[in-house]
Amino acid sequence: MRAIKNLFVLLIILALIAAGGLITLRVLRGKPSAPDQVKPNIVAVSSIGVSMYAARAGDKVLLFDAGADPYAKPVDAALGALQASRVNISDVFLTHGHGDHTAGASSLSGVKIRLGAGDLALAEGKVPPEALLPKLLGKGMSFPAVTATDPLTGATTIDVGGGKKVKAFPVAGHTPGSYAFLYDGVLFVGDAMVFKQGRLDHPMKLFEANLDASKAAIRELNKVLEKEELETICTGHGGCTPKGLGRNLLSDLAGRI
Repeated sequence: MRAIKNLFVLLIILALIAAGGLITLRVLRGKPSAPDQVKPNIVAVSSIGVSMYAARAGDKVLLFDAGADPYAKPVDAALGALQASRVNISDVFLTHGHGDHTAGASSLSGVKIRLGAGDLALAEGKVPPEALLPKLLGKGMSFPAVTATDPLTGATTIDVGGGKKVKAFPVAGHTPGSYAFLYDGVLFVGDAMVFKQGRLDHPMKLFEANLDASKAAIRELNKVLEKEELETICTGHGGCTPKGLGRNLLSDLAGRI
């Protein structure tokens, strides 16, 4: 039900863009949803159909994407649910460089911002999105530039302290520098996939920079995750898969594309 609701919100967003309702979108991006628990110590918050996630790791908080609001109000809502504040944020893992996922990071200081090297110029506003709909949204919303402190290349593992690690996997296609991040059995995929009507799918072609590359990246991701603990997959639009179904739903998607 939540996935259908988020898809409906996304369709409303596209209608607002077509109708010139960007002022409305700019207001609504600062009105976050109530936090949803993905699992203990991991929460999801959305605004204008865009989800971001926060995870408590000891006395630190990790963000997976930062939402569309330059003032980071969705981030603050997630932090409140974890009984934390901005001073607890140590790392921001950006799945890709589109402004509806990076904008909140512009309000955060003293944190490590990790982003695929292929999306550095995109996040900094030096190049526009390649796909049509992200290009229209970015132009109308005037997202702030975000500079990564720690660019990512290739598959890598990041030690975030307290015995916790984030595994990063490149999934180029939606954007050249798209990444998926695995933490505590949850895979955060940004816009590399959507969750709708009870299954994972790849985004519509109008959202993709390179649809063929995106499909190939999903198939490769399914292979490299075969030996990893994978309970849940959380997307940028559509929310998260039910707990325990992440692996099966990813395998199903990889087999269909």
